[in-house]
Amino acid sequence: MGQAVTIPERPKAAPRSPAARARSAEDRRKELEVEETLGWLFIDIHRLLTKEFEGRIKSLGLTRPQWRVLMTLKRTEGGMSQTELAELTATEKAPLGKILDRLEEGGWIERKNHPTDRRARRVYATSKIERFTDDLAAAAKATFARTLQGVRQGEVKDLIAKLKQLKRNLGGEE
Repeated sequence: MGQAVTIPERPKAAPRSPAARARSAEDRRKELEVEETLGWLFIDIHRLLTKEFEGRIKSLGLTRPQWRVLMTLKRTEGGMSQTELAELTATEKAPLGKILDRLEEGGWIERKNHPTDRRARRVYATSKIERFTDDLAAAAKATFARTLQGVRQGEVKDLIAKLKQLKRNLGGEE
């Protein structure tokens, strides 16, 4: 058995004046500012990109969760299980089931029995998506063109490299 991790006790500090406590609070705020700003920027950029893209594909009649499922399926050959799809789209299984029901009713996907596991089913995008691939690609291209206005191509490449490093640092794959 391994040893338990112990956390060293923090030495008790002498009582501090209100001015010292205020400076300390300001120092803590500054320490957190970079992480907090970076986190909020990621969240806001994701939200705004999604909103921009959704506005461009509204005519297709797909919701954000639906197109996210479709694009995930489109990128993978051979279909996938609902569990795999739930993990890749960060969607709970029950809501995903309802999304899949609607996509299947619309002819966007089909569910087939797993070839080796009779209890499981795999989800596949149908050829219907091929009719809209150009529209989706154009919407994505226009969204990023707007997003990257005023940013040079070399800066974009550097940004992508840095973001990939952050992803690797967090255990994500490229």
